[in-house]
Amino acid sequence: MTRPTLHKSLIATILAIIATATALAAGRATLAAQAPRLGERDSATMSLVSIEQNALIFPGSLKPINTFEGKLDKLLRTRRGHINVWHVGGSHVQADILSHRLRCHFATLAGTRGTRGMLFPFAMARTNSGRDYSITHTGAWTTVRNIPFDDSLPLGITGIAAATSDQHATITLNLDNGHTPVWDFDALRILAQSTAPPDSLTITLSDDNGNHWQLTPRDDGSYGVGHLPTLTSATLTIDNPTGARFILNGIEPVSSRQGTINYYSSGINGASTASWLHCQLLQQDLMRVKPDLVIFGIGINDAATTTQKFDPDVFKERYNRIIDMIKAANPDVMLLFITNNDSFYHKRANANALIVRDAMVELARQHGGCVWDCLGVMGGLGSSTAWRRNGLMAKDRIHFTRTGYELCADLLFEALITDYIDNDE
Repeated sequence: MTRPTLHKSLIATILAIIATATALAAGRATLAAQAPRLGERDSATMSLVSIEQNALIFPGSLKPINTFEGKLDKLLRTRRGHINVWHVGGSHVQADILSHRLRCHFATLAGTRGTRGMLFPFAMARTNSGRDYSITHTGAWTTVRNIPFDDSLPLGITGIAAATSDQHATITLNLDNGHTPVWDFDALRILAQSTAPPDSLTITLSDDNGNHWQLTPRDDGSYGVGHLPTLTSATLTIDNPTGARFILNGIEPVSSRQGTINYYSSGINGASTASWLHCQLLQQDLMRVKPDLVIFGIGINDAATTTQKFDPDVFKERYNRIIDMIKAANPDVMLLFITNNDSFYHKRANANALIVRDAMVELARQHGGCVWDCLGVMGGLGSSTAWRRNGLMAKDRIHFTRTGYELCADLLFEALITDYIDNDE
């Protein structure tokens, strides 16, 4: 007589119930156990870091951070749903070293990779972009960025746009170009618009196996296609027989996986608060993303002037207008301000960094946000000289080296995870 056996699907169900019950009972330290923590570094590097300053500062209401950490609890316990992060700034973000390091850390925390974020073929504008993906194109394109401001093309969440009137143009996206981890997608959305007559414009997606799908226009002003096989690369073909102007604002490879933290980053070299306010489609795009956490890295370019010319009231007023747009998309959003790093202006440490830090603390107090004091973590005014000497900053003492950016990302993530664990209830 054989021993009775359980059906495989029943066993899977039982195991899933046990796993869920275990996760629901787990404390935050257990939930965050697989999160990357600040790794071992040489003593010379760590001697430059004011580690006691590496904590989130909460000058106002704790309700937004409690709401965000509650969402994170639910996602890590149930492995369902999504959390959306939007990181916005200037060249520190366009290079996508700091932001991508954070993106990878959040993916490791969640245990799976989500949507890669909004991408753009920056090569069209002959400028830099992140190195973990590549986008090539054919056709003649003109580009506009939010600095210097040019209103000939509408701008949105990417801060850049490209236009073509070619009857045939292509854009090829590759998320697997030799760097790890590799993101993938099973749906695609592009932010685009055209003056072409209805039904005369065709946008087709094709994969390496010769499969084709047509993107359809959506009510929110985008084009999209879903229910794709899991892809890491694909080519968009824009057939535009009338020669009408076609405008591209962004490409979003979307993953339908559950339990993910989707990390969007938007950076334009030289961008300031005023630059992002020039983006007339930003509000519309934020309504699509609905960020749960916004990481602000805007300020280094606003402050690139003399102390006499920098007006903190104007700086805060511009930030408030950006925050109003964000809160219209998600009133419960958590705002995290990264203070200016120590930098040089006219061969001297820029004292405006102190004024920016005070302004960000005030903004955080007003909106229930928090501050990560990059300036303090570095060691204060003039610390970029030592960081440069140890290979962590570029010669201009404004930008970091790759090693420096990755160190800053690790420190910020450590501060976030420490706050999450320490505030377990």
